[in-house]
Amino acid sequence: MENQDDRFKELRNRINEISDENPIPWYPKAERICRGFSAKTHKKRGVQCRVYIVLLKGVDKKRRGYALYVGRTANKPEVRFQQHKEGYKASKYVKKYGVRLLPELFEHLNPMSNAESIELEVSIAEALKKAGIPTYGGH
Repeated sequence: MENQDDRFKELRNRINEISDENPIPWYPKAERICRGFSAKTHKKRGVQCRVYIVLLKGVDKKRRGYALYVGRTANKPEVRFQQHKEGYKASKYVKKYGVRLLPELFEHLNPMSNAESIELEVSIAEALKKAGIPTYGGH
């Protein structure tokens, strides 16, 4: 059975594969920050809200062109990402620059209560920004 560290290593390798400027220099820091968060209402009965993080490419030229977007949804993150790309209640950043979801940064949190998703969306985005990682969303 694969342990969590092996899974994160595999996912980190996958993110490096999509980067044409291997590796994204701030990605390990983003991973540590996100893994430091937990949801008190995670998987409790009746909860259905989720936090998600999207890799953006081309929005921030100073940091090799990559950034993150933090959002929240009552849908599955995959559905919400597709809605952004199609222009439905879309962030201009995700619509234009969104590459893919980064479930390795948020799947350990979901699902959670609506109130907690609002709180975590803001907290995660602020922590990433404070660490110098280009981050959008988180409102």
